[in-house]
Amino acid sequence: MSNKSTSFTNSTLFSIFISIFSIALGIFFIFTSVNDKPISRNEAVAYSGEFSSHEEMRNSCTIYMVDGSYYHLYPHTNTQSIHSRLDTLERGTAIYILVNPNNDYVAEIRTDTEELLNFELSQKDIDTYDNGYILVGSIAVLAGVLLIAITVGSFISKKKEARKDKSRNKSTSSKALRCADNTVKHKVLLEAQVDEYKICYRRVKSINELVVNGMVYDEKRGVVEFAHSLIAVIGNHTIEAGLDEDSFSYIRFDGEIIATKERLI
Repeated sequence: MSNKSTSFTNSTLFSIFISIFSIALGIFFIFTSVNDKPISRNEAVAYSGEFSSHEEMRNSCTIYMVDGSYYHLYPHTNTQSIHSRLDTLERGTAIYILVNPNNDYVAEIRTDTEELLNFELSQKDIDTYDNGYILVGSIAVLAGVLLIAITVGSFISKKKEARKDKSRNKSTSSKALRCADNTVKHKVLLEAQVDEYKICYRRVKSINELVVNGMVYDEKRGVVEFAHSLIAVIGNHTIEAGLDEDSFSYIRFDGEIIATKERLI
């Protein structure tokens, strides 16, 4: 079995980059949502003036006043219903606006005769979408942290495998660790037989075992499975089983692959 480099590969660096990007994006979603959290009516800043016009864009709407001031609607309160009502307002109509000082978005719009945007409903809508953004941001952060943990864990596992390979190369014959206990619950990952050697690659709880003729010769412990190889030298034959980086289980006998199977779980 050829040794693979244990230095950081391009794929490893790419995984770390994606992890950092995911964490940064998640933090952005979470902290930008903090400014959009609902406020009480007492916290809002009141403005009044004469309506001039409004400008509608894909995800925004800006209300312009005769005195040159302008106010932005929060994207998720920016509905077609409000646009239609603003379309009917005549220039010079007195309007009264409440603004969230944390993000400068309009929270309420009234005239002397009607309410265009209700404060309580706008804050409820903002709270709904705000919680959604926080959830998405939290998931992105957790996904990034998990990917970093898996990437680092895989790298550490490769280094351990490299050290084990060096140790194995010094040994001419393997000693069995124990008898394989077939009474415990286990999953057979792959099986093969060559001459008198019955080979079984299996997982018992969090342990991957290489079993030859009913004896466990090598094992790999870990809740999360990374690429690894289990090797036994028996009767001048090298028997190997493991999981490769493409998620295939395999069994080798004297360097020749005699069984392989894609791992779905």
